[in-house]
Amino acid sequence: MQTRYNAYLTVYLSLIFGIVLSLLFVFVEGAAIGAVRAQAELVADLGLDSVFAEYNREILNQYELFFVDSSYGSVNGGTGMVEKRLSDYMSYNMTPDKGIMMPFEHNLLRLENPYLEIAEVSYASDDACMVWKAQAVNYMKAVYGGDLIADVQEHIDTVKSNGLTERDVAGEIAEQKLAFEEALKDKGIVEFGAESGEGYSYQKVSGVFDKVVGGGILALALSGGDAVSGAVMDAGPYFSARKKGGAVNRGIGLHEGIDRPDGIADELIYGEYLMKKCGNYMKPKDTGLLKYQIEYILYGFNSDAGNLRRNAELLFALRSAANLTSIYADSAKQSQAEMIATIVCALLLSPELTDLMKAIILGVWALMETVSDMRQLLEGGRVPLIKGSADWNTGIVDLLTGNISGSSGRETGGLSYQDYLRVFLGLMDRDTKAARSLDIVEMDIRQTAGNEHFRIDRCMDYMKVNFGFADADGHDFVFYKKMCYE
Repeated sequence: MQTRYNAYLTVYLSLIFGIVLSLLFVFVEGAAIGAVRAQAELVADLGLDSVFAEYNREILNQYELFFVDSSYGSVNGGTGMVEKRLSDYMSYNMTPDKGIMMPFEHNLLRLENPYLEIAEVSYASDDACMVWKAQAVNYMKAVYGGDLIADVQEHIDTVKSNGLTERDVAGEIAEQKLAFEEALKDKGIVEFGAESGEGYSYQKVSGVFDKVVGGGILALALSGGDAVSGAVMDAGPYFSARKKGGAVNRGIGLHEGIDRPDGIADELIYGEYLMKKCGNYMKPKDTGLLKYQIEYILYGFNSDAGNLRRNAELLFALRSAANLTSIYADSAKQSQAEMIATIVCALLLSPELTDLMKAIILGVWALMETVSDMRQLLEGGRVPLIKGSADWNTGIVDLLTGNISGSSGRETGGLSYQDYLRVFLGLMDRDTKAARSLDIVEMDIRQTAGNEHFRIDRCMDYMKVNFGFADADGHDFVFYKKMCYE
């Protein structure tokens, strides 16, 4: 007797097993590809992290900002050197045990990186130095917070509303003096006895004017023992000169996600950043090539003495305009000046020139007060932008005797020398200010060991990198990554 068995179950399971096995191989292949892609992206991330961890230490120490110097202290620099650095880091991360003999070692993935390109960079000097300024402004907002600029904005508004930077007081008085003297000459009048120490005379007033205007503002304002820095620099190798010659590296400018710091508030915040990080006459930066760095940013001369002299001239002009505004609003001083003018013109038999003489007296008085202001500021004191009657240091007697040495030594109230620098920074051309500030950065960094060839236009804070990886089975993985300092 024969027994018959049905085999349909075996056939069915065989078919199902083949399908399941194929699906399993697909999963294994997918997992392998996923593992390779994950490793590739991890290698890229670690490589970028390593590159950005090599920020220039001196920029951080002196300016508290983060930038990668693409020259790494060498004479030349650029994206090629950064690509080489990045490639070396990724090579190590792909094969960390390279060169180490291990028994039965086998790498199933065998990841390689045949393609690497830095497609985009942002240099500190890009976009009229906006990349540098953006980091600086964000640093100030993060560290100091609050309202950094309300007082500076108020001072700038006062300067603009009173036209204090638009008047040449010394020039106005010189024209008034010329008109007065021409009128006397036409009448054939010559003043006698002007050299006498007693009484009133036009020549005494005129002599004070000549002493103030012709004696050198800085020489009059500084005490005899005050030393001025003799530091001098050659502007040729620094950023501003290279920029004019078109010899700077250029990237894409501000990268996405960064606000453009071009508003009034941001500009004043940047000015405050410069005040905190740069030296000036009252607080020189001894480690810098130039000691009076804010004055250099303002005027761009190649010596501390030249920049200080120019700042003294402009500060004198501003204070003269402010004092003239103040004295014309003071009825008591007006009365004193009118009395002297009346007497002098009566002695000269020219009463019709009284108003002109009064204007000359008020102007010279304002200039005398300005010299006193300058001495006060350069000795660390404070001077109000627009003075009240009680704030004046000189009187009508000082004018008649030629005494212009007085100073009250005010320590509180008013603006300090540095406050006036803040006002000047807020009023100056933005692009010029930014470019010269990067000159100062280069001067400072080049004074440090290993940074003799430092250039700010080689320093990056953002990169977009295109990567191409391949595995042992010939799969290609192409992607890009972006990284920046935040």
